[in-house]
Amino acid sequence: MGNNKVVVVTGATRGIGRNTALFFAEKGYTVIGTGRDAEKLKAVGAELENYSTNHSMQAMDVTRPTEVGQVVDNVMTHYGRIDVWINNAGAFKAIGPTWEVKQEDWISDVTTNLFGTFHCIQAIVPVMINQGYGTIINIAGGGTVDSFKYGNGYGTSKTGVARLTENLSEELEDTSVKVFALDPGLNDTDMTRYQRETTVGQRYLNEIESLFEKNVDVPPHQAPQWAYYMAAGELDDFRGRVVSVYDDLENLKNTIDQGIDPDFHKLRLIK
Repeated sequence: MGNNKVVVVTGATRGIGRNTALFFAEKGYTVIGTGRDAEKLKAVGAELENYSTNHSMQAMDVTRPTEVGQVVDNVMTHYGRIDVWINNAGAFKAIGPTWEVKQEDWISDVTTNLFGTFHCIQAIVPVMINQGYGTIINIAGGGTVDSFKYGNGYGTSKTGVARLTENLSEELEDTSVKVFALDPGLNDTDMTRYQRETTVGQRYLNEIESLFEKNVDVPPHQAPQWAYYMAAGELDDFRGRVVSVYDDLENLKNTIDQGIDPDFHKLRLIK
């Protein structure tokens, strides 16, 4: 067992998860990445070895609670601690009018994004409470604070993740466990390429390509950097809230100094 802080990143075989795993490794964390694709697990594992041999990649499907529990047990056995858990694993397959998409795709998106986050929370929270510290970062996304036409399964599930984060944070307010929701912004990943390059994506989500043309997308390090801010304790006053990579860190800190509105960066109806 090492003295380095330990971070677990779900869905670490590609996209934001892979970028986050490598970013935290560069910052000196011991990284445990999880995913379902054996070949991609090996590939990212090889990249992590450029930083240290202490990292590991482990096969895990977030929709299977027994696999999640096994990974938690494995990490605690080998490393003795879990400082940060990042619920990044996500799915976005159901594109199109809600009444026309395949039922299995819509249900799969919600199951991975929302139920998968729930399964991980049930496994990791008792461990963090027992060890007396820990940070959980739930990745929100498109459709969380705005409508997401033709991306209903994804948007609905990510909105659920935001509310789950707020509720969980309040339940944990008398503990040392911190929970955040992070909107990672528009990233150039397999997921967004699927939206831009497939026939169904080009038909229903054609505006996404124009967002890339307008440079609305963020560089690969930006979402990991914000997750690191949360892990480092720089945004503790924003526990339970949705923080976006498009926010300005100094402005957020100034908001703290001025006193945060209880509803700031939370899902609320305007009354």
